[in-house]
Amino acid sequence: MPVFPPTVIIGLHGILKRNPWFDRVVEQDPEGTVEEDLLGLAIDRAGSYGWQTLSSRLSEGGKVTAHHEPTSWAHEEVGGDWTQDGRVHQLAWLQAGVLTDPPRLGLPVRPIVLVLSETLARVGAVTFTGLHALLPLQAAERNTAFHQIELAPWFGLADPDVRHEVVVTVSCRSGEAGVGEDDAVAVCEAVREMAQGAVEVSTSVAERGLPGLELDLGRVVHAEGMHEVMRFGCRTREWSPDLAVWLLEMVADGLRGVGRLAPVVVTASPASSPA
Repeated sequence: MPVFPPTVIIGLHGILKRNPWFDRVVEQDPEGTVEEDLLGLAIDRAGSYGWQTLSSRLSEGGKVTAHHEPTSWAHEEVGGDWTQDGRVHQLAWLQAGVLTDPPRLGLPVRPIVLVLSETLARVGAVTFTGLHALLPLQAAERNTAFHQIELAPWFGLADPDVRHEVVVTVSCRSGEAGVGEDDAVAVCEAVREMAQGAVEVSTSVAERGLPGLELDLGRVVHAEGMHEVMRFGCRTREWSPDLAVWLLEMVADGLRGVGRLAPVVVTASPASSPA
């Protein structure tokens, strides 16, 4: 039987206003592959940083291997919705296999988000409204909490009078590794400790919609059957893909810290609709 690497899926949500010249580029492409090709540039962009393999393949023994030297992940699929209607859409997503031999320090959330953000910036102006990530927690064998603490001064270096209300959620399948509402307090405390005051976090948050996300877990590959098990309210000094990644990674480390290693979907998005 083939041995597939654990899967990670990262999705960026928001509103995209394409550059005025972009429509001319589309018109000059009779095959209509501009959007697909541009999203494919995210893969090439990652390769330029030395972060990924170009693609994965099955060897004769059924094991997934890569065409080139393994780095952070093996690319599988990429896509996005650039509908120009002024509404929130999942603008870009990337699915990849996480390479585990040798084990990586953490999951490649930040580099994937960076290359997706850079790709979208080539197309137009993005109002970023949310991030979601399917995280195979068992694939990251070492806790990266110390590295999250090191980032606290970076995110603390911001206007202290600015506040953004952000909601972070965790979803999983029932009964997998015992992830549940009872873990919320411990995970919340772990995030507080890692954030070092740069983020205020609480388990007391209203159960309402997430207007910054266009996400249906039932339609996300590898997430069928998942449902929300915990939700946190965060007050931050900025709102950006970089900050959203930090929140997701701190929650992931909090879950690993309490021994929860089942695959989860973690989201971060503003508490209110984008202006």
